[in-house]
Amino acid sequence: MLRTKIHIAISAIGAILGLSAFICFCIVYANIEAGMWALLSGIHASLTFMLHCHYLKESLHVNFSRKALQYLGDFGMVGFVSGTALTLFYLFLEIYYKADILPIQTSIIIRMIWSFMMLKWGLLLYIFTKKYLRTYNDHQLFSENPNIEET
Repeated sequence: MLRTKIHIAISAIGAILGLSAFICFCIVYANIEAGMWALLSGIHASLTFMLHCHYLKESLHVNFSRKALQYLGDFGMVGFVSGTALTLFYLFLEIYYKADILPIQTSIIIRMIWSFMMLKWGLLLYIFTKKYLRTYNDHQLFSENPNIEET
């Protein structure tokens, strides 16, 4: 339980930082790309936070079907793959152009950092979705449903 509470705290921090970085980079600094990657990172962290909270309250099986968890895992994998591609792309641009972190409006390094954060939260969403899918016991779920006849 302590481990789950630590995961909840870390994913809550990730969600808050992702959403606040979205506001900061899009509105204040006009770095739209970094803001979009921060928003997607915050969404992945928020979904991970939601999964941990439902798991802690033992309401994961009640609120999510196996298919819904599989879709969340697929969304996490898309975030991981796109974050990996973007991180490698921005790393190439940084090495090629040797750009500084300032000015923030055109900073490649900040874009690379937030694409890496999207990579991280996408991977964590995928890993925890697969972990929580293993807790489902199909026979137990079907035997508790009175509308399904046993053969």
